[in-house]
Amino acid sequence: MKVLFLVLVSTFSIAVNASELVLAQKLKFESDFLGEKRTILVKLPEQYDVSDKKYPVLYVLHAQWDMLSTLSTVDLLEGQVPNFIVIGVEGMGMELRPDQGKPTAFSQFLSREVVPYVNNNYRTADFSILSGHSNAGRFVLDYWLNNKAPFSQYYAFSPSLEDSYINGRVSNLAAKKLKVMPPLTVTIANEGEHMQTPFDNLSQALTGLSDTSFTFQKFPEQSHRTTKHHSMQFALQHTFDGWEPAYELKVSGFNELTNHYRNLSEKFGFKVLIPTNTLQRLMAHYAISKSENAANELKMHIAYTLEEISTGIDATIETADYLLNNGYAEAGEIILKEMCNQAKDHTRCKG
Repeated sequence: MKVLFLVLVSTFSIAVNASELVLAQKLKFESDFLGEKRTILVKLPEQYDVSDKKYPVLYVLHAQWDMLSTLSTVDLLEGQVPNFIVIGVEGMGMELRPDQGKPTAFSQFLSREVVPYVNNNYRTADFSILSGHSNAGRFVLDYWLNNKAPFSQYYAFSPSLEDSYINGRVSNLAAKKLKVMPPLTVTIANEGEHMQTPFDNLSQALTGLSDTSFTFQKFPEQSHRTTKHHSMQFALQHTFDGWEPAYELKVSGFNELTNHYRNLSEKFGFKVLIPTNTLQRLMAHYAISKSENAANELKMHIAYTLEEISTGIDATIETADYLLNNGYAEAGEIILKEMCNQAKDHTRCKG
């Protein structure tokens, strides 16, 4: 596989005041398995270029149709789910059809060309999700059943189940094997009995197993097309339930807060930092607070920000300046003083 060139995606660009808002980048591949040039779309997290942090990866099939809706959903869920590297993989029609559990050219392209390229060229965490809608959803289920794929979780939205292929494969697998399968989320819209009946049968077969992470969700108010938005939101919120701490936990103290994010890191297998905007709000909170432990809490929050966040100095100064210019001058000075105690050589701390 060779990368031919990198260009900005005009398809996913929107003209705003005579300039372009680029939502993804396009990579062209010469695929050995497909025997032709293919496209993937890449969206990196906002802070990717100013840190050395690793990120989980969300792979989106049918990218030519579903990349934009996925990016908008991920954006709306900011703070409730991790920041992702989002990889859109274009594909359609017969190439997504399964072949009795055998590797297909498209599945080989995905697992042996796309995923290795992404892992070798971007800072990827050891956590990834494969998602697909409609016939791409059936592809996801077939891929999941092969149990040899490099993904942590699988999302199949309104998958094509009417031909009974997936249900037949599941019925032929022993319960012991199904119980060790990776987590799976399957959804369906209001799509008639030809889809509803196999969905219900699949749900009964998989959710009836104990100690598994198989989730099925109906969206009867949605159509086959519109369910992709609701499905992605549901799947991400379900997977990362409890990601964002409650307000009470945020203000319960630095030790409780860091413990929350430490637990997330252990659960998902990649380092999770306290978000910068959360740290900024808490710095302001403790700088304004008159509680007896406020000064020590502020000291610990600033220390964490400077040590763990690549833009920590700028974020701290931004918080202080906001307070200085919006009626909280004393609180702003308190933040600057503590920052300078810990970063004496910064230009803001001299003179």
